[in-house]
Amino acid sequence: MKLRLIQKIKEANSIKTFVFEKPENFNFLPGQFTYLTLPRLKYPDKRGNTRVFTISSSPTEKNLKITTKIRKESGFKRTLDETKTGEAFEFRKPMGEFSVFKKTKIKYIFLAGGIGITPFRSILRYHQDKKIKNEIHLIWSVKKESEIPFREEFNIWQKEKIAKIDITLTEETPNKWRGLLGRIDKDKLGKLIPQENLKRSKFMICGPPSFVIAMEEILKELKVKEESIVSEKFSGY
Repeated sequence: MKLRLIQKIKEANSIKTFVFEKPENFNFLPGQFTYLTLPRLKYPDKRGNTRVFTISSSPTEKNLKITTKIRKESGFKRTLDETKTGEAFEFRKPMGEFSVFKKTKIKYIFLAGGIGITPFRSILRYHQDKKIKNEIHLIWSVKKESEIPFREEFNIWQKEKIAKIDITLTEETPNKWRGLLGRIDKDKLGKLIPQENLKRSKFMICGPPSFVIAMEEILKELKVKEESIVSEKFSGY
């Protein structure tokens, strides 16, 4: 299915959202991913002109969005960044089970590393629009404050109690920052998550492979059952 690029939005330092027209028959669940194929590559890329992206928009939104970090060493990313609006891209049918889309008694802990926030953005926006009240706690690891996309939305969702949100910076200590500092480790999770929630929650992890593996190991040390953990790795591209 071909979708037309209609807008590019700078979300944060080197992070952009690409907005596409969404036909009525393009259905997906919040948190799912799709394959995007560029019409052509302006710069060489040994991995070709197709990549997998989580859809960062909610099914409730008018248009389809993907959000990614632009890396100049990637011929694919450079081409995507320089593509003009009006160009049509090939999308595959969305897939994946990394989703929360209905009211449930389960407590959810979302663990995000960097741009691995995109499926959670989709899920939380869906909860807001559908007025779904689940018990969700998002813990998000970001290198720098300048690399935090969707700031205004997450502030709103925190105030409206769509989710409890904790953001920790790992590579800087800005003077005016009021959030957490340092990497997510066993001690930090132990302080942020009540002991009873460790046993009763479902954990959803998304980010670079190294982040996902580290979180899985920490949760194992905290005696979280394997069946209570769902992971999705974002490979570098």
